[in-house]
Amino acid sequence: MSKKDDKTINMTGECAIIAAVAKDGEPAKLPSVKMNVYNGGMIEVGYWGPVVVDLKGMTANNATPIVYGHNTYDIDAILGQTESVKLGKTITAEGVIMSGSDTTEKVIALAKNGYKFQVSMGVSPLKTREVLKSESVEANGQTIEGPFMLVTKSKLKEISILPLGADDTTIAEIAAQQTNEGIKMEDKNTPTADQIRAQAVAEEKRIKAVREAAKDYPDIMAKAIENGSDLTQVTIEVLKAEKADLKAKFEAGKVKDERPEAVHIKNNDVIAKAMTVDAISAAACSSLGISNLKAKFSDVDLNKSEDVKARTFTELVEACMRSDGKSLSFSRHDTRDFLKAAFSTAAIANVISNVQGKFVNEGYGTTEQAWREIASIRSVNDFKANTGVRLIMSNLLKSLSKDSEIQHGSLSDDTRTIKAGTKALMLAITREDIINDDLGVLANVPRKLGFAAGRTFNVDFWAALEAAVAANFKSVNKNTTTGALSATSLATAEALFLALKDADGNPIGVQATKLLAGGASFKAARELFISTGLIGGESVATASNIYANMFKPVFSAYLASKPWYLTGNPLGIPMMEVAFLNGQEMPVIETADADFNTLGIQTRCVYDYGVAFAEAKSAVYSTGAA
Repeated sequence: MSKKDDKTINMTGECAIIAAVAKDGEPAKLPSVKMNVYNGGMIEVGYWGPVVVDLKGMTANNATPIVYGHNTYDIDAILGQTESVKLGKTITAEGVIMSGSDTTEKVIALAKNGYKFQVSMGVSPLKTREVLKSESVEANGQTIEGPFMLVTKSKLKEISILPLGADDTTIAEIAAQQTNEGIKMEDKNTPTADQIRAQAVAEEKRIKAVREAAKDYPDIMAKAIENGSDLTQVTIEVLKAEKADLKAKFEAGKVKDERPEAVHIKNNDVIAKAMTVDAISAAACSSLGISNLKAKFSDVDLNKSEDVKARTFTELVEACMRSDGKSLSFSRHDTRDFLKAAFSTAAIANVISNVQGKFVNEGYGTTEQAWREIASIRSVNDFKANTGVRLIMSNLLKSLSKDSEIQHGSLSDDTRTIKAGTKALMLAITREDIINDDLGVLANVPRKLGFAAGRTFNVDFWAALEAAVAANFKSVNKNTTTGALSATSLATAEALFLALKDADGNPIGVQATKLLAGGASFKAARELFISTGLIGGESVATASNIYANMFKPVFSAYLASKPWYLTGNPLGIPMMEVAFLNGQEMPVIETADADFNTLGIQTRCVYDYGVAFAEAKSAVYSTGAA
C-alpha cells in the first residue's frame, strides 16, 4: 500500500456556531450540533492535492466521534458524538456536545460570541484512483473534471470542529447552553471578533505545521498540539525519535549499516530529508507521468518520493544537491554556474541517467518486438567474434560400451559466429530547455533515443535474416518451397518441416509453431489461424481448416512482402541469434555536463549488440510466388 493510501484524509469546510437560549423552568440539555459535513465536490487536501470522496462507497456509524482539530489521541479533545449521519449526495450529521473539558468550554464560549467555526471529516481511504486531466467523473450527483484523487471506497472515522478549513459550503451549528441574560458584550474579558479570528488562524497554522512534521509519530504530534509546541520544538523531537528508531533497528539486526538521514533547515521552518537517487528519480518520473510507475520503483522509494519536489528542472537540481548536503545558490538563468553547481554532486548525473533510462526503455518498448519470436539471446563480455557450432549435431546419445565407457560423439563442422558492436547517438538538453525550466526534456529526449535504438536494431536484425535466405534456404536442405500462403501451400511447408533431419537421418524433433510473414502474406497467416473454413481460393469452401489456432501469425514490417516462413520455438532451434554485451538487452543512457563550447547537458544513447543467422533447419521458407 502506498504512503497516501495509508493516511487519513481530513477534508474541512466553514463552520458557523449559533448559540441557543434555554427556557425557564426546563432542565438544562446537552448542547446540540448540526453539521453540513461535505458538499460532495472537490476539496484541496494537503499533500493529497484535490480530492473527491464518492459517497456511494463510504460507510459511517451513527455514533461517530466529534473531536476538536482531528485530535483523536487526547481525551480532552473529545467534544461529543453524533446521533445520526446521513450519506447521500452530501454528508449531514446531528449530535450532542458531551464533554466538560477546557477545550469544549472554549469552543462553546466562542460559539456564544458568534464565531463561525468549521466542520471537518476524517476519512480512511480504502480504495483510490487518480482521475487524469483529460477525464471527467460522475460522483455525488456532480460532473467533476480532473485532475484529482477519487476516493471510491472509504470509512468515516470522525468529525472535527476547526477554527478554519477548506470547504466553505459546509456549516456546523452548535446550540450551546446559555442563560436568558445572554453575554454582556461590554465585559472587558470578552475577546473581540477580530481577536478570536486571529487567534484561531494562528492556532490552526501551528496545528497544521505540527501534524505535517510529526505525521509518522502520533504520540509526539498529540503532545505537541496539547502543549502548544512550535515547529522547531517538534522537529527536534521527531529527529530524536528517528535516531532512536534507527538505533533499535540496527541493534535488532534489521539493517546492516544505516546513518540517520541528514536534514537541511532553511528559514528555520522547512525540513528537507536527504533522499536517495532512486527516490528523487521516482519523484521526477511521477511528475513526468511515466507509465506503470509502481512497477519501476520499490515501495520504499515511492514512499520517500512523496516528500520530494521534482516538478521542474530547477526543483530536480535542488533535490539532488540537498541529497549531498548542499544548497543551490544560482538561478537557471546563470546557466553555466547553475550546471557547474549541479554537477558538483554525483547525484544529478545519476538521477538524470536513471530517469532517462526509464524513458529510453519506454520508447524502445514501442518499437516492433517480433524478432523475439524467432531468436535466441546470449550474453557476451567483449566485442570479439564468438564462434560456436550449430545446435543440430550429427549424433544422438549413445549406449554405454561393455566396459561402461562413454563413447565419443562428434560435433558438426557447421559453425556460426556472432559479434557484438556498438551503435550510439547523442542529443543535448540545451540552455534554452534549462532556462525554460522544462522537466519534460528528461522524458522527450530519451523516448526519442529509445525509439531510434529499437528501430536501428530491427533494421540490422531483419537485414541479417534476409541476407542469409539465399545461402540457407535451398533445395539441397529440403527447407524451401514456393507459392502464396494458403492451406495448400502451408500443407506442403508443414510436410517439409516434419521431414527435416540431421546428418544421420534422425528427425529434428521440433514442432512448427509460428508463421512469420511480411505485409502481403500476413493477412493469409491470420486467416489460417482464426478461420474454421478453408481459404485462399480452395474449391471446397465448406471444408474445415485443419490449421485453425495452430500456427501463431508473426508480422514484421521489415520483411519482404510476399515470402513467409514456417518456424518453431527459438528455445529449441532458433532461426536467428542475438548477442548483447554483458546481457544488457536495452539501450543504455549516459549523461554529463556538456563541454565548454556547448552550454547544456549531453545525453548519449549506447546500444551494444550483434545479430547473426543461426539454424538453416529451424524453418521452411516459401518465396511467396507461384
